[in-house]
Amino acid sequence: DLIGFAHSERPSNPTIDNVGPAAQADHVATFLVELAVRRATVVGHDFGAPISVLLAATRPDLAAALSLLAGNTFPDTPIPFPLSLTTTPVVGHLFSRLLFSAPSLTLMLRRGTGPDSAPPDAGVYLGDPGQRRTIATIISGALTRLADLYSPVAAALEDLDVPVLVGWGDRDPFFPIEQAERTACAANARLHVFHGAGHFLPHERPVDVAREIAAFATAIRK
Repeated sequence: DLIGFAHSERPSNPTIDNVGPAAQADHVATFLVELAVRRATVVGHDFGAPISVLLAATRPDLAAALSLLAGNTFPDTPIPFPLSLTTTPVVGHLFSRLLFSAPSLTLMLRRGTGPDSAPPDAGVYLGDPGQRRTIATIISGALTRLADLYSPVAAALEDLDVPVLVGWGDRDPFFPIEQAERTACAANARLHVFHGAGHFLPHERPVDVAREIAAFATAIRK
């Protein structure tokens, strides 16, 4: 329930500066403080991964450990086709309108799961028009300002002083397993591969993901 998603408020004019990773990390920190959560095992899937890293870097008092699931934390990650079309000069905005339309985003949901998994519910994952605007803003902003937005994330990842678990599906069509290995290496983390799973791990393997995170959190408390 990040800002712009689910039951949280929608900015009237979402920009990468008010719904991007740094802004969302600030919101999560405020939320944890208001809930009087002293220290949490923070789990970030997809866009939640860079948010979690920045949260741990800026508010180390709140993050006891991180679990990063299938998310980009680097400024030089290759942009796959057709997303790369959105960065094309002059006509990039036209491709953006097509790629971030409701039908196109629904297709991405279907493509993102492993071969044995049903696709996520588009009504939940994409939500109302306000949520879809937030999603489009985040993706297009990340594509056009990748180095600017993710260089601080990559630097923070290497400087983390908390235990980190990295979880990945070996059938992820968006971020290959090499990305998982790179993430785990940068964070000096343990890598757990969910075999046969695609990108949407909490949806595809909820019991396995919960079990792995619980075991990780228990182990670091001992």
